[in-house]
Amino acid sequence: MPEAQQRMDPQYSQFAKRILWLDNQVVEGAFHMNTSWYFRPNRAALDSHVHDTAEIIGFFGSDPSNPYDLGGEVEIWLEDEKHVINRTAMIFVPAGMVHCPLVITRVDRPIFHFTVVTGGRYVMDSAAAETTRKEAMTTLRTAKYVVTELKMPESKKQIDPLYSQYAKRILWMDDQVVEGAFHMNTSWFLKAAETLENKPHVHDTDEIIGFFGSDPSNPYDLGGEVEIWLEDEKHTINRTAMIFVPAGMVHCPLVITRVDRPIFHFTVVTGGKYEKEDKEKTA
Repeated sequence: MPEAQQRMDPQYSQFAKRILWLDNQVVEGAFHMNTSWYFRPNRAALDSHVHDTAEIIGFFGSDPSNPYDLGGEVEIWLEDEKHVINRTAMIFVPAGMVHCPLVITRVDRPIFHFTVVTGGRYVMDSAAAETTRKEAMTTLRTAKYVVTELKMPESKKQIDPLYSQYAKRILWMDDQVVEGAFHMNTSWFLKAAETLENKPHVHDTDEIIGFFGSDPSNPYDLGGEVEIWLEDEKHTINRTAMIFVPAGMVHCPLVITRVDRPIFHFTVVTGGKYEKEDKEKTA
């Protein structure tokens, strides 16, 4: 993790625990993603700012049996509008949009949080919102950037009857769901499966694949085991992990070999849609 972020972490650790951090200083060529568990409210709001690349911000409930219940409440500003988040949510923030303050108002159960930016590092430019902020929660023009229910392209729904035998899809983001967004999809793995993703393939944009343990008190224990191929090498994952897959790298098959506790899974690609080209594994 960069030194600037490390200096912030003593204050951050009063209400949250940072889990994994990925950027081009950690893995050459990677885009940025950081992940945390929120444990307590925090009224010391993160100040308003902008990024020069697009961002997705996530707040996820930790009860796989009731995945859309956030188990708490978060307030976040998009431009001059306040959004009160009490459901599992992904928020798309276009490059240049003023966002925050961010306040954690209530935590009944630990909340999983992540931030993804398509640039190689997490860089904030302070930006005081000049417009008058309105407390009235009427119809918000920025509400279209907040996704709290599953919306998927029709072509992807065709695979879900098989997928739902071992996993539960939670939220889907792409440029068909929110205009201009890059792609991210999220799921809970509930059972072992040999046919999660059988065919090796490539993407023409970079990807991050995540597998996260669901026990906030022991966050690096995956609570199961996953096997994934990167080119001609098989990796056995039994710890919470993020995997950077550069554009053009052959990856998969992906097999869920064991699930002792539900595993939180996500895939992020920097393109507007999840598109792949089937390939043979490299020799």
